[in-house]
This record gives sequence, structure tokens and C-alpha cells, in this order.
Amino acid sequence: MPIRKLQIVFFCFLLLGISKSAMAQDPIELFQQSLDNKQYNKAQNYFEQAWILDSNAAKPFLIKYLTLFAIKGEYEKAYTVLQPYIIADNLPDYLKDKASALYTICSFAKRYQLQNEISITNLGDNINSSAAEYFPTIDFQDSLFIFMRRSDWKREDFYTSTLGPNGFTKAVLMEDTLNVPDKKGSASLSKDMQTLYFAADYPEQGFGRYDIYSVRKTNTGWSAPKNLGRNINTDFWDSAPSISPDGKALYFCSNRPYGYGGIDIYVSYKNESGGWQEAENMGPQINTAGDEQTPFMHADNTSLYFSSTGWPGFGGADLFVSRKMNDSTWTTPINLGYPINTYDNEGSISVAHNGVAAYMASDRADSRGGLDIYKVELAINTRANQKDTTTIASKKVAQKQIAPTEIVIVPNKVQVFKQVLFIVNTATFIDAAIPELISLVQYLKDNNKAMVTIEGHTDNSGVVAQNLLLSQARAAAIQQYLINNGIAAKRITAIGYGDSIPVASNKTAEGRAANRRTSFKISF
Repeated sequence: MPIRKLQIVFFCFLLLGISKSAMAQDPIELFQQSLDNKQYNKAQNYFEQAWILDSNAAKPFLIKYLTLFAIKGEYEKAYTVLQPYIIADNLPDYLKDKASALYTICSFAKRYQLQNEISITNLGDNINSSAAEYFPTIDFQDSLFIFMRRSDWKREDFYTSTLGPNGFTKAVLMEDTLNVPDKKGSASLSKDMQTLYFAADYPEQGFGRYDIYSVRKTNTGWSAPKNLGRNINTDFWDSAPSISPDGKALYFCSNRPYGYGGIDIYVSYKNESGGWQEAENMGPQINTAGDEQTPFMHADNTSLYFSSTGWPGFGGADLFVSRKMNDSTWTTPINLGYPINTYDNEGSISVAHNGVAAYMASDRADSRGGLDIYKVELAINTRANQKDTTTIASKKVAQKQIAPTEIVIVPNKVQVFKQVLFIVNTATFIDAAIPELISLVQYLKDNNKAMVTIEGHTDNSGVVAQNLLLSQARAAAIQQYLINNGIAAKRITAIGYGDSIPVASNKTAEGRAANRRTSFKISF
């Protein structure tokens, strides 16, 4: 949209009315004040006034202005105004990274199918207060509700409520030793409700800033906290435990080094003697170069919910779900959708036994004060208890029918991988892919100035936004393989195009198979 047209639009908004006293002040200053106070419509009007007065002076705030539309869920409006700047590449250098990031978000949101079954309701005064409430968790029987309340900026305490026919009872402070330390993280109850796992900062007991502890229920209350030891805790930050319903796996997040991003999700399994084995990083099927946090394993022992800043989404940290196919294979994470996820950060979620209802912390217009806890009805494709109808056994048979083939690499040409195929609905490539990938690794090592772009593509089956996620995840999986085999990350670009660049008709099975592909291009 040309700037001239924008100015006309802005002038129309200006006619909505701005007081003479406001007119006398710097509109950019008023824009920033309104933005800080979350008065988004006012902020929009002040920026549009500033643009009419002096567009060059207002331009440094253009991306911040367009972010207003994303905050209000009007992603397509932000996309429409931003697209001409991206195509023309005529923004100042200091705005280009922010513009590109916003454009990527709006492109994703614009293509995401709105799911009308999603509903979000504030849990009300029995749970929420003028303080911040967050880290909700409900036990496997949907009876006991535990969450964190921060009464000031220094102290966090566990509160509990029970769920009955008339809803949640008035929340009460959790007693015993659990609330002794000032700083605590989220909690998770075992299925029999006899063991509670939680994160806390006990300066004299922990290995790092936060460690994970357990307590057992006794006749007099909870036992003294027990540090889970070096196989789970480190000298770094370890938090947000979630125990599986069978008690054999503990999921948590950590910022320990040598992960895929700043914070990754890990899992520890119990050995035959009942002790916890050394925790394992869950790998690139779950973790990204961003932050993955607050895992929650549902009662179905299959659906893992978590937050991420690395998977494509609507803004900051979004909430996702991935299905366990076996202990080492997970489906590509599915974004829980708008309006569960927004431009702001969504931090944690707990899903009820029925797989439909969930509880999340969010700062919304009807909040009692800061973060409140809300009840959510999940979209159908993100509910727990969903099963993948393709068996692992059948996938392994399909793998054996493929003969490994190496590739002849031609610079400056987009080449489709012939053998890099993936398990259905995952970013896990089959063993037959390795020869082609090794060939690419060797080429990049022999030509150390070569750069490579990895592209992921899908057919048009399913939800457009999920196709985009899957294609990006598959391109990223190849990128990670190259990095793991000694290729510098700066030499690799991974892009997911979803179903936007077909090479054949999606009306036939053969055409759809051709469109489901990953490709690469070497450049110097």
C-alpha cells in the first residue's frame, strides 16, 4: 500500500477525535505512553497523527505501530501494510530484522484456519486475585488443582483448590514445607496423588539456581523435600517437572549447555530399581534454537503440551502439543491456535483427563490483575487422546523397501532429495535418508565456501498452517543433521514453504507424493 494511501487512511482515523491538549504534545510520545498502558486504539491514533505530520520522523516507530494490529489479533491488517515494504526492501537497516520477524508471524497467522470450537473463560474469584496466578496443574483424576500465586515481586506460593459439581472451591495456601522457600516453580502430582514433584530454589540443598524435588504424602502432611539428584539436576536452571501417568518418565526443562536452544525440554526414565536415569534431551523433534518450556504430559501418556518461542506461531511463546509414537519418536508439534496463542507470551497449560478442557495462565482484558488462570476448550485437532492410525511397524516395513542412493550435487540448482523421507506427520527422517545426507555433508566439507538452503514442502492435505509447521520442522531436521556432522550453522538456511510451491497437481495421489518433498540448493 503506497504511503500516500496510508496517509489518507491515517487521516480518517484522526477524525475519530483527539483533544487539543493531546494535539499540543508530541504524538510519538503519546503513542508510546498509550502503548505502555495497553491503550492500543489510542496508540494507533497517535501514531497516525504523527505520520501525517512527519512520516520520516515517525518511520522508526512503524514496526511498533504495526505490532499493534498483531496484538489485537488483526494480523492480516499488519501483513497488508508491511508487505510492500518487504517486497521493495526499502526499510532502514535498523528496522529490517524487526520487520522480517513481524512479517513471518503475520504470514503464519494469516494462513492459520480459525477454529471456532476454542473458548476461553476466566476461572473467577475463587482462583484469581489482584496478584499474579500462573503454572496451573490438575491431577490425573481432575480433582485437585494446584497453581502458583505471586503476592509480590519476591515471593511465590503454591495454592490449591478442589474441583466439584459447582466448580472450583476457594483457593487456599498449601501448607507443610512446600512453601518455605521464596522462589518456586511449577508442580506435578503422581497419578496416585502420593508424590508431588516441584521446582524450587533451596540455596543450601540445590546444585543450581533451581532444582527439581519430590515430596511424599504422610500421615502428618508432605514429607521433607528430596532433591532428585545429579541425573536430573545440574549446576544450571532445572524446572517445570511433569510426571507421566505411569510414573516412569519425568519431563522438565533446563538451560544446561549443549542443548538446541536457550532452554530445552528433557526427559528422565526410571530404571528397574526405581531410580531416575540420566536425563536425555528430547531432540529436534521437540526442541528448537528458541526456548521450549513448561512440559505437561497428559493422562493419555501420549500428548505432550509445552510452550515454545522456536516453532512458528502468533508472536512470543506459543503453546503446542506433540504426540508420542514411541520413546524416541514424536509427531511435529501442533500450534494450539488463536485465540489461545496470541502475540504475547503464553507460558503454561494443563489439560484435563477428558482431553478437551485445559487451564492456562494469561494476561487478558478481564484479568483480575496481571496473569490470571483461564479455562480453555481446545480445538479438536489439539485435544488429548488423539491417536495416529499409522503403526510404527507399518512405517518400518515401508522403510525397508527403499534402496539408499547417493546424490550428484549441482551448484545453483534446486535439487530434490530422493531418499530423505519422513515418518508420517513427523520431522523424523528414515534411515535410508542417511547416504544422501552424508553426501551433502561431504560436499560442504570439501567446498568450505559453499552455502546451502534447505527447503521443506508438503501437499495441500490438512490445515495450511500445520503444513507450514511440518515443512519447517523437516527442513530444520536436515539442518540439524548437517550441524551435528560438522557444518557451521551460519552456512545453512532452512525454510518451510508448506503447500505454497507445488510441483504437481494435488488432485492425484502421485501429484501429492511429488509435492511432499525436501530439497536443497548450493550457492557460493
